[in-house]
Amino acid sequence: MNFSVLISKVYNKFWVVHWCVSVLTAMMTIVLYPRLPHEVPTHFGFGSADNPGSKLEIFVLPVILIVFGLISSRKLIDQQYADLTIQNTLIKSLMLVLMVVVWCGVVLELYTYYQLAW
Repeated sequence: MNFSVLISKVYNKFWVVHWCVSVLTAMMTIVLYPRLPHEVPTHFGFGSADNPGSKLEIFVLPVILIVFGLISSRKLIDQQYADLTIQNTLIKSLMLVLMVVVWCGVVLELYTYYQLAW
């Protein structure tokens, strides 16, 4: 199987998962918000929170996920670069890596907020 075809197929599945993660994150943020203290960690360094801020700032994460989902649309990438070209494959590969990194950050942040809420 051609690498470009494989990346396109994997990308389509990851993009759907990204939207599921975005919706779940938005729901978790809404559920956790009333239970959080007035000051929560807003920046996470290597494995730990290192900057406090207002609890309203927890809504930044779902907004970032939604914007990232919109700009990483397969349709948008395919309009910019022809499907199955090297540029298209490279952009999709980069977006796959970014998605996984963002998801790891989401898990860390939501876990921290969950611990603060309960």
